[in-house]
Amino acid sequence: MQKIIQERLEESINVKKLILKDKQLLCLIEEIVNNIKEVLLKGNKIIFAGNGGSFADSIHLTAEFVSKFNFDRKPLSAIALGGNNSIITSIGNDYSFDDIFSRELDALACEGDLLIAISTSGNSKNIIKVIKKAQAKGITVYCLTGKKGGAVSKICKCLKIPSNTTARIQEAHITIGHIICEIVEDRLCNIK
Repeated sequence: MQKIIQERLEESINVKKLILKDKQLLCLIEEIVNNIKEVLLKGNKIIFAGNGGSFADSIHLTAEFVSKFNFDRKPLSAIALGGNNSIITSIGNDYSFDDIFSRELDALACEGDLLIAISTSGNSKNIIKVIKKAQAKGITVYCLTGKKGGAVSKICKCLKIPSNTTARIQEAHITIGHIICEIVEDRLCNIK
């Protein structure tokens, strides 16, 4: 059992070391931070969307923006699509599961907002639809994916984690999400 524990920890560490060496990925993280700051300064909001574990990450990161990350400060405007069970089930029933995020985004988002979609495979139909809907509304879009990027890598900027293992990809997504939250919070709210 200890061998498995050690192997998984090494895998996670190695993925993060690969990210550290990838200047393009680091620059993209910086770009995302700068765009989030601009969006929030203009009074717009950050919108997250994902399925399964990526949905949990969406909710988690939304909480970090709206509540606080490292220190008490004003709330930062963020929302996770899919957080209302009635909306998910009614759209899924009346339309399609593929429409759950795009229809909610259409109701809640406006030009100038920023969407961060999260999909380890990059092939989720509802994520592809929400990205296309966001782009049609003039919303800046980024997607956090795995190494291959999937279909979303052909339609928007993707932060591709250098792994094909879902668990390692998700671990890196939340780490990068925390880094983004920390820097945004510090730059916007830490008055010294």
